[in-house]
Amino acid sequence: MVTTTSSHPGRCVVNEDSIQGPLALVSLGDLSATSREAGSAQARVTSALLRCVGRWGLSKTTIEDVAKEAGVSRATVYRLFPGGKNAIMQAAVLGEVRSLLAVLTVELAGVDQVEDCLTVAMHHAAQFLEQHQALSFMRDHESALLDQLLSFEQLDLLFLTAAQVMKPVLLRFMDEAAAITVGMWVARLVVSYVAEPSAEFDLCKEQDSRRLVRMFLLPGISAPPLKRRPG
Repeated sequence: MVTTTSSHPGRCVVNEDSIQGPLALVSLGDLSATSREAGSAQARVTSALLRCVGRWGLSKTTIEDVAKEAGVSRATVYRLFPGGKNAIMQAAVLGEVRSLLAVLTVELAGVDQVEDCLTVAMHHAAQFLEQHQALSFMRDHESALLDQLLSFEQLDLLFLTAAQVMKPVLLRFMDEAAAITVGMWVARLVVSYVAEPSAEFDLCKEQDSRRLVRMFLLPGISAPPLKRRPG
């Protein structure tokens, strides 16, 4: 549960006893290092992998396919990513998180209510993932493989990374601990509803995202709506 304090009205704090799972912060160093420049060799390889996966799936994609798509040699691919396809996929995921961050940074720039902030973040994140060709192919045709990739450990890293990404925006409305927790909540809901679409909630529709925020997020934050913190 996230609550406010009497000494700081309108600021959120975390009741750690009610939180399950790790709350250790993750460094975004890997996130920025994986795709410093869109035209870098690493970025070309990760983009090539995602295009191949979007066409015929991860299981059928070979390093040779990726190298050909990226316009480099297999030796170059292995030099850049000694861990092979799995290492490329991990870097690609981090690069896509960075792209999503850029989208959310623009969309959230003028938001001044916490309900609107969470709604916009959830809505645009869902749209970004729904339109992602590689993810869509794997969800439709390689669901078992997607489930393996989205192991608990991988999801924990993803949720913590998403929380770090959203933290600067959420700090307008709440303290750091609460911002991380709420960021993880948003990420969990988005991944859950994108991976297993619901007939009740289509997060690509803003009104459904807002309804979900009101039902499952705001009840965990006391005294909604919380207004932007001054300064």
